[in-house]
Amino acid sequence: MLNLCWGWRVIKEENYSIQAKNLLEFLIQDYSESLKSFHQDNFYLHEIKKFRFNINNRIRKLLDISEVKNNFKDKFYHIIVFNTEYNELIKTELDLIPLSYKEKGQNIYVDKKTLTFNQLMRIIDDIEGFKNKTLTKCSKAKLEPILRAKNALENDFIDQVISRETSNRCQELYESTEKEILKITEKKIKFVLGLENYERYLKEKV
Repeated sequence: MLNLCWGWRVIKEENYSIQAKNLLEFLIQDYSESLKSFHQDNFYLHEIKKFRFNINNRIRKLLDISEVKNNFKDKFYHIIVFNTEYNELIKTELDLIPLSYKEKGQNIYVDKKTLTFNQLMRIIDDIEGFKNKTLTKCSKAKLEPILRAKNALENDFIDQVISRETSNRCQELYESTEKEILKITEKKIKFVLGLENYERYLKEKV
């Protein structure tokens, strides 16, 4: 790296943006991995986990009296009840949704239900919200090196050229990251909705 000294002032190649580059790359990877948790199954799985029961004058959650398992590849949710005495309580709540199920001892297999377009859009809203939070993090990742360079400029550690290069480079990195996140998001939305609902989504989005 070339360093030029002018009295007590040092001018060097721009390297503040490396911080933004590394963090933005991490945020893209983390976002892509986190999106895997957004799935059609989550809608009714969330409804099931909200079950509450009055047992011996105490309010108990479903997860207090059972374990709920879900594999995206299966066509059912698996509820393992710790005590079969609670089966009827759980089945009553399932009937209210309603969801069909099969009971085998302490195991209750709940059939997964096809979601309506509006129900799917609630998942899409969650994805959009998560996307916006991630883009906010990206914006902060872009801004921090710019502020560091600005502070360095004010203290005469770098010159205006380096500060401007930092700002421009960080903006380029942000725009590239934003484009990638939007691309990943759209792909996920298409996967969650399915082709027919995705086409409807695009028409209503216009």
